[in-house]
Amino acid sequence: MRDEILDICLATLRGQGFPDASAEAVLRDPALAAATVELLRDCRPMPVVVALIDELGAVARALPQG
Repeated sequence: MRDEILDICLATLRGQGFPDASAEAVLRDPALAAATVELLRDCRPMPVVVALIDELGAVARALPQG
């Protein structure tokens, strides 16, 4: 899951003006690392994830048990 989250962050950063964002670069470029940390902080908790949890939780509660 870590790698998938990092991939999503890097794709977002590439779209926001960090064209060289990669898994390797984020571990050696302090500016890129800081931008990634800020993105992660902004996304926690991601409203879309919270909404999806609520939506799927309602579906799960509606299913017959057993």
